[in-house]
Amino acid sequence: MDMSDATEGASFWQLHIAAWQQSGLTQKAYCEHQELRYSTFGYWVRKLRRAAEPATEKKGAGFVPVIPATVQPTGLTLSLPNGLEIRGIEANNLGLVRDLLGMLA
Repeated sequence: MDMSDATEGASFWQLHIAAWQQSGLTQKAYCEHQELRYSTFGYWVRKLRRAAEPATEKKGAGFVPVIPATVQPTGLTLSLPNGLEIRGIEANNLGLVRDLLGMLA
């Protein structure tokens, strides 16, 4: 298919897509009524829709910046007079906290 055939093909499908949008029919019903191949019609709808998107909206390969979430500490925090803090005190580690405090005493 040379360039003029491709341009004529696009024009043909643009006319049908515009007519389909005005018809109020589903794509499948329009294709059956016009004796068009449904899969080819869908291909041209997608192709022409992508071609009409502004360049800034087109998706391309690349990297997306990842911003790590801030982790909020869970459990209780014990602040000692000397500035030492023990964070994340929960029911499952109370024995460890008790042992640490015993060592500091």
